[in-house]
Amino acid sequence: MPVASSPSDYTSINPNYATGQGFYTDITAVSDLLQVTPFTSGTNPSAAQVGSIIKRIEGMVDEKINRSYRPIIWKNEFKDFEFTRSPIMSYYGGYVGFIQLQQMKIRKIVSLRVWEGNAYRELASAQGSITLLENFRDIHSLIFQLPNSGVSFELLAENDVSALANDEFCTTFGIKTTNNEIVDLINEKFPSNTSQFTGATASKELSSSTGNLNISDFFFSQKDDQDGTKVLISSLLSGDDGAGCRLKATIQQSCNTSGSSTSLTVADSSKLAVDMEVTGTNIPASTTISSIDTSTTVTLSKAATNSASSSTLTFSTTNEIPTVCSLVAFTDKEDMKRLGDFWMMNDDGRIFFLKKYPYHNKNSIIVSYVAGDGRVPSTIHEATTKLVAAEILRHDDQTIMIAETGANISAKEKYDLLRAEGLALIDGKKDLVYMLD
Repeated sequence: MPVASSPSDYTSINPNYATGQGFYTDITAVSDLLQVTPFTSGTNPSAAQVGSIIKRIEGMVDEKINRSYRPIIWKNEFKDFEFTRSPIMSYYGGYVGFIQLQQMKIRKIVSLRVWEGNAYRELASAQGSITLLENFRDIHSLIFQLPNSGVSFELLAENDVSALANDEFCTTFGIKTTNNEIVDLINEKFPSNTSQFTGATASKELSSSTGNLNISDFFFSQKDDQDGTKVLISSLLSGDDGAGCRLKATIQQSCNTSGSSTSLTVADSSKLAVDMEVTGTNIPASTTISSIDTSTTVTLSKAATNSASSSTLTFSTTNEIPTVCSLVAFTDKEDMKRLGDFWMMNDDGRIFFLKKYPYHNKNSIIVSYVAGDGRVPSTIHEATTKLVAAEILRHDDQTIMIAETGANISAKEKYDLLRAEGLALIDGKKDLVYMLD
């Protein structure tokens, strides 16, 4: 039976590896174990260096026990589907078939696509999409906003490889390469598919407009398997909460305002559309395009302020920038309940299909999900702390004093002891894997 919580669980979880705070342990627990002064930016090793060790050790622990106690996204797990009972009898048994995921302790199904003969149908989460068109290089940015007019994340486009920053996506090359860049920026990962072209040497990273949130904590992106011009974006918010997220695209053009007039001269009206929002110098708030008049003029919903001027204005939309890109708003795809499209046993990692299911058997289901136990047992905390301490000792020639015995032992002996004890603890936490026939 799954344990909900224990008084012995490690609960001081405020992950920030740069300051030495991990999911399973922290610099205070490590320094206490080693009986040394607290790690700071001025110590050797520094708090950030210890945080880097904590990050590596947590990954090793996950791999050794085949389970994680922190949220990990598993992408594109292909599954076969077999009918275990006739659809006619499904309501009596609650499902027509099920699949067993490789991981247990499922926190959220990010994407659940089933093959229906000529296309995949999405059954999970709230999802939006971006399709790049022939003039995609004219795009200025993509904006993701959290529900209830929440904070925004703006992905800026960059057409100059030499000026490309880690918080931008490159549009220098083709549509498919650009989509790879967009996916990696949303997921904040190293752009392994494009780094040979862009010269990137670090992971993508994008903070919110307030600077304290990261886009990969709220969204997950992947390219459409059947259409390389399309990027699929799933919300990581619980259930259908992500349907309240907003997706916008922007384009910029050099424009001329005609004093206090609604007429606006633009560079190319073929890439603009009615109802686009207009922002910039001398443009009142909430101004939109009322009509497209000629190839270089449009009419605004509000008159410009002050005298005639020239400036670069930004045009944004939640629908389409003609010939540049088209957007599909975040929409609830999920009907997960016992008498819905599907339901699941989260702790066991099983998904049961009832109303919607694949039309074929082999490789007919593609699943992406977040897995990770919601609690960190004291055993995992202790094992991680000891393994981190051992790693620090491996790079240190100091002699450590054992307080309870008063005996001096070498750093090598201390390392061997801590590592052996840490590995023994995680050996006892390994999951058994059962093959279901």
